[in-house]
Amino acid sequence: MSVLSRRAATADARRATEQALLDATVALLDEGDAYAAISIEQIVRRAGVSRPTFYAYFRDKRALVLQLGDEVRRELVAVAEPWLRGDDDDAAGTLEALLDVYLRYASTVRAVTEATTYDQDVAALWRGLHDGFLPAVEARIRAGHPDLADERVAARAYALVWMTERALSDNAARPTVDRDALIAELARIWDDATSPTGA
Repeated sequence: MSVLSRRAATADARRATEQALLDATVALLDEGDAYAAISIEQIVRRAGVSRPTFYAYFRDKRALVLQLGDEVRRELVAVAEPWLRGDDDDAAGTLEALLDVYLRYASTVRAVTEATTYDQDVAALWRGLHDGFLPAVEARIRAGHPDLADERVAARAYALVWMTERALSDNAARPTVDRDALIAELARIWDDATSPTGA
């Protein structure tokens, strides 16, 4: 086996082990445990690796949840970007795709939002993700409402982004209203807030 082949095999094995640790954590979360209640011992046992192996990949559980949260962040940004850039005016379609991400990563989102209450780094990741949407949302509001005062634009963008985060994450965790109705209402709010016909 060539040096390059050995390096590729080693890299593949490392990726597989790291993914096994992430998958084991998600599987434990899917069983309903709070993230704080899951131990590293449970994670390594589920992944079929040793405790020292865990520390070869993650400094601690915080590093692990940050990586899980970053995967959700990348997915949410990819889905939202076309609408935020103005390439797509389908607010309902974008919101539906965002909800799909929240649903696909429901246990991870639950772990991340739980960890934001006691971990500053996780809180910074989650807040940074949503605050990162604000400039583009403000730009869309200004385009639709050029006479709106700057402080109103900022407040409207803030309210839209964080209201939507709460509605989608909560609905993914415990659906209490009809999905289609939720998307329709959120889309109406976004359209009213950003389009020239809105107040």
